[in-house]
Amino acid sequence: MPPDVPRKFERRADGFRHAARGGLWLAPLIYLEHARYGPGWYGKVVSADRLKLLDWGRSKGIPDRALEIKSMPDVDSGPRHDRRRITGYHIDLWGPRLALAYDPQDLIKLRARSVAINRLESGTGDDDDRPGMQVERTSSGKGRS
Repeated sequence: MPPDVPRKFERRADGFRHAARGGLWLAPLIYLEHARYGPGWYGKVVSADRLKLLDWGRSKGIPDRALEIKSMPDVDSGPRHDRRRITGYHIDLWGPRLALAYDPQDLIKLRARSVAINRLESGTGDDDDRPGMQVERTSSGKGRS
């Protein structure tokens, strides 16, 4: 039986509900300037079901060690400041790994909006922001090195 497919939701609360019930939630992409693997877009697949998430990761060639544990809110347990936390798991995705879960057209649109240099061509090392490379922001028009 093939593993479940992660689902996107318009509202984060709906994604948390789905993950809390054991589904695979494809969390919204975020751009991180100062992240562990360098600046770029990061995403994650989230679930309260550890085995289901591991099965999905294995089906994509992601090693089990990529699984991380982090509590997540039970969005149905009351107001935000009183919500209980439940055990959750996630697998972080960045660079080429984003294409394992996210729609390629969505990735192209996001990257075009945030980074003027388009490195999505085959074999170019997408999200390869090694020291010395320049990244330009379309929002300010100023570059950074």
